[in-house]
Amino acid sequence: MSDKGKIMGALVLGAIAGAAIVKLLETEKGKEFVANVKEKAEAATEDIKLKLKQLESELADLLKTDKTNNANNEA
Repeated sequence: MSDKGKIMGALVLGAIAGAAIVKLLETEKGKEFVANVKEKAEAATEDIKLKLKQLESELADLLKTDKTNNANNEA
């Protein structure tokens, strides 16, 4: 099979897969799936934000401790 034939085959398969996904997402189960994915993505985003705040706090505490230790060692 030539390269052009492979490319055309891939394009046709991609179009078929895309159409199947669109049809699936239009069903009630598809809509539930999308809603579920959105909820999980929002929960993951909130979890990441919380963990970043915790890391920032821990880093700030470590920097304070380091500055305090350096000040005590210089005295």
